[in-house]
Amino acid sequence: MNGHTKKLMWGLGINTEDAEVIRHAAGDRFALSCFPVGVTPSVDQMEAEEPCLIWISKQGWDTLQALPSNARGHIDVASRILIMGGKYDLAELESLLECGFTEIIKPPITKERAREVILSAVETQNLYQDIMHMTREICLEREMLERKNDMLSFIVSFLEKVTQHLDPAEILRAAQTELVTLLPVSAINAICWSPQHSENLHAAIYVASNEKNSVSHAWAEILKIHAERLLGDKVVSSDMNYMGTVKTDIEPSSDTLLAIDLEHSGVSFGAVLVQCHEQPQLGKDQIQILRSAISHLSLGLNNAMLYTAAQHNADVDGLTRLYNRRHFDARIKEEDTRHRRYGHSLCLMIADIDNFKRINDTYGHLAGDAVLKEFSNILSTSLRTSDYIARFGGEEFAVLLPCTAASHAIALAERIRGQIEQHAFATDKGILNATASFGVSCIDIAHEEPPVEIIRRADAALYRAKDEGKNQVSILYPDNSLLVAGGYAT
Repeated sequence: MNGHTKKLMWGLGINTEDAEVIRHAAGDRFALSCFPVGVTPSVDQMEAEEPCLIWISKQGWDTLQALPSNARGHIDVASRILIMGGKYDLAELESLLECGFTEIIKPPITKERAREVILSAVETQNLYQDIMHMTREICLEREMLERKNDMLSFIVSFLEKVTQHLDPAEILRAAQTELVTLLPVSAINAICWSPQHSENLHAAIYVASNEKNSVSHAWAEILKIHAERLLGDKVVSSDMNYMGTVKTDIEPSSDTLLAIDLEHSGVSFGAVLVQCHEQPQLGKDQIQILRSAISHLSLGLNNAMLYTAAQHNADVDGLTRLYNRRHFDARIKEEDTRHRRYGHSLCLMIADIDNFKRINDTYGHLAGDAVLKEFSNILSTSLRTSDYIARFGGEEFAVLLPCTAASHAIALAERIRGQIEQHAFATDKGILNATASFGVSCIDIAHEEPPVEIIRRADAALYRAKDEGKNQVSILYPDNSLLVAGGYAT
């Protein structure tokens, strides 16, 4: 009541006699404040005093009607009683009834009639206030339901987007797209590793940039530092993945950087750094949504990393950690198609450890395994980053040499053969010596043929090198001409 101990009524243009009757009828519970004809209380007065009832004379009403609507509209908010004095006809009365008056009474006003009107008006106002209170509660509940519905819609959409992929880069792209509705996101960068990692931590880094540059390098370093702080262990190696989720590179800014640690079942497996273009202002509901989103993102990335690890293990030889025959068969088809499209030379080198069965039979399989691992290491360290190596089977290894001429391939094979011949292989049975034979072949650019043909020729060249005494290099050309133990093709 804004400090008033009584409910306040207004009188607009009512005469003194009517005002006294109203005051007596109202008693101590009400006060009446009167305004002469031509004086209209302001909006500020209405908001400050909040009259529960307005008594208006016919003359006062006619004066109000002459004012612009914006100068009298606030009077219509309260309950109004019209004191209808003077002469009037039925049409005028019907017109006034449509103006929203609570009551229309004829003078002279009696105390009983005034009390009846006041009590009726108070009852109406109380009912109105109850309805307004209920309306506000309903609006608040509706607003809460809408917010909860928005939260649920966001979570459902986020969950759907981050769990429909098993590629971490695709999951992070989807997360960035969805989180824009919750946070002022500029870029998302992440580092992940297999939840089943060993002590030699290998991580996959995902940056928003679309190429290698100083900005992507800066993000990679920050991500590595964050990962090492999480694990208390050094990131030994990492793969860079450029997602291209930003049009222009976004440099790291610690003031608006949100770090999200990824874990599943209490095991850390990565971190996501969300770069915002302004300081996030999160309410209680938004924090709750963000926590739920992080939980779903962690689940999606955890599944993706487990899948990636399983896929990697399916493609990698367990002993040498080189790609296996399954992966090689898919890769040679890809390389054959690519090199034929551009008319480039592709060579295949198959290396076989001589007398390997004798090593196993004489010194045991552990010694044989040690020779295989060191042999694969010699091959790996002798090749370019663009070359591809796989364990072909048993003691055989296959090497694809992209954009390489036959002469260069046979020279490389001869150099590796010499390194192996001079190498001392450390095993549990002491130092062992070993040699290897090499078969080399190239694709036939001039004629269409399946990739199996280049394998057939390399295999035939290898067996010819074996037949000629082992520890040799042999090449079989597409025309089936053979060169053994040295010489350079033109």
